[in-house]
Amino acid sequence: MNRALKMVAFVGLGFAALAAAPIHAQGFGGTKQQVTLQRKLPAIIHLPGDTIKVSVTTADEDGALPYDFQALLETELLKDQPNLRIDDNPAVFINCNITEYSHPDPVYTQRGVSGSTGSAIGDIVNGAAKATSTERITGEMYVSFQAKTPDGKMLISDNVSSTYDREFDSAGNSAEHGVMGSVTGTFGRMKGGKKSEQINPPTPAELRSILINGTVQQIAEHVVDTDEKIDVLLAQKNGVLDEGDKQAEAGLWERALETYETAQPFPKPEEDAYRLYNVGVAYEALAYQADDEKTAMKFLDQASVNYGKAADAKPAEKYFVEPQKRIETAITHYKQLDEEAAREKAAAAAAAQAALNPPKPPAPPVAPVTTPKGLSNAQVIDMVKSGMADDTIILTIRGAKLVNFDLTAAGQQALKTNGVSAPVVTAMKTRAARRPATSAAAKPPATSKPTSSQ
Repeated sequence: MNRALKMVAFVGLGFAALAAAPIHAQGFGGTKQQVTLQRKLPAIIHLPGDTIKVSVTTADEDGALPYDFQALLETELLKDQPNLRIDDNPAVFINCNITEYSHPDPVYTQRGVSGSTGSAIGDIVNGAAKATSTERITGEMYVSFQAKTPDGKMLISDNVSSTYDREFDSAGNSAEHGVMGSVTGTFGRMKGGKKSEQINPPTPAELRSILINGTVQQIAEHVVDTDEKIDVLLAQKNGVLDEGDKQAEAGLWERALETYETAQPFPKPEEDAYRLYNVGVAYEALAYQADDEKTAMKFLDQASVNYGKAADAKPAEKYFVEPQKRIETAITHYKQLDEEAAREKAAAAAAAQAALNPPKPPAPPVAPVTTPKGLSNAQVIDMVKSGMADDTIILTIRGAKLVNFDLTAAGQQALKTNGVSAPVVTAMKTRAARRPATSAAAKPPATSKPTSSQ
C-alpha cells in the first residue's frame, strides 16, 4: 500500500472511531460545541482621577516576572478605558506583590488503557490493551495588591490567585477529554487547528503566561470596568439539548433557558447532569446581560445552583469544575461591589449629617475666679518674727489695700501668743474697720438739714 493510500486508510479509520463513539449521548461530544459569553463587570471602586501608576514586587528569583506582570496589568487596565493613562504623578498608585509563583516539573504516571478508551487511533484499531503515560502540569500564582491615593487613602486591598492543574497523555492530548478529545486533538494538530493549544500541554512560557493573565484579570476587575469574552462549552444530545444549544448559539438565551428547564429530566442523574449544566450556562449568560446588579446577582445565584447540582450528579465530569470556579469569582465580585457601595453610602450619609448639624465650636476657656485674700494675721505674725519694727508693721497695715484679719477673741489671743504688740493689734482693728475707698466713694454724700431762721 502506497503512502497516499495509507493516509486515506488512517483518516478513514479515525472517522470510523468517531462514528463508533457515542457522540449523541449526553455529554460534550468529540466536536466540542462552544458559545462565547460577553462578561461585563463593573469596577468595585471608583478611581478619583484618570492617571495610575503600577508597581510590582516579588521575592522570586525570576527577575523578569515583575516586569512582565506589570506590562500585562497595565495593558489590561487601559484596554477598555480610553481616558485612563499611566503617569509618574498619578491619582492612584496600584502596588502589587507576587507572594508566590510555583511551576513544578511535570509529573509522569502510567495508566492502563483498553482499546475502546485508548488515546491513539492505532490502539482503537488493534483493540489491544496498552499502558500509556500521562503528564500532569501544575502551577500557581498568588498576588496581594493595593490601590491607594498619593495621600495614603486606601481605595481597596485584596489577594488574588491563579492555578493550573491538567493531565495530558503521551500523544500530547488532554487526558481529561477521553477518546473523543484525543482523536479531535490528533486531527487538530494535523490540520493546524487554531484551538490545538487548548488540548496540548503548555510550555513553561505558556504556563507562566496563563498564570499571569489569570491574576491580572482579577486585579483589573477590582479597579476598572472590564469587558471579557469567555468561551463556554455546551452539553449535547439529539433532542432538547441540541434544540436549546441552537437557541443559545443564536444568542436567544431566554428561549434556550426555557427549553432546558421545561425538558423532561433524563432518567439517570448522571445523564441529567448535562441538562442542569446547560441550565447553569443560560443563567450565567443572562447574568452578564443584566442591566442592574440586583438582577445579575439573582441570575448568578441560579447559575451557581445548577452548576452545583450538575457536579453533584456526576462528580467525575471535569468540565463541571471550571464553570463553578468562574461563577464563584463573579458572585464574589458582585458581593464586594455591594459592600463597597454600602461603605460609600454610609460615608455620604455621615457627611450629609455633619453638614446639617455642624459641631459647635468649643467654648472659650473660663479664667478661674480668684478672691483676693488681703493682709492676714499670719503675715503680720511673720513680720513680727522677722524682727520688723512695730512702726514699720503699722505703716504696712495702714497702707494695705485689702485686709483679712481674724480679730475674734481666739484670733487676738493667737496674735498675742506670737508676740504681736498691742499697738500693732490696734492698728489692725483700725484698718479692718475702715471701708474700702470704692465703697466710700459710692456712698452718697450726707445732706445737711436746713437751719430755721430765728
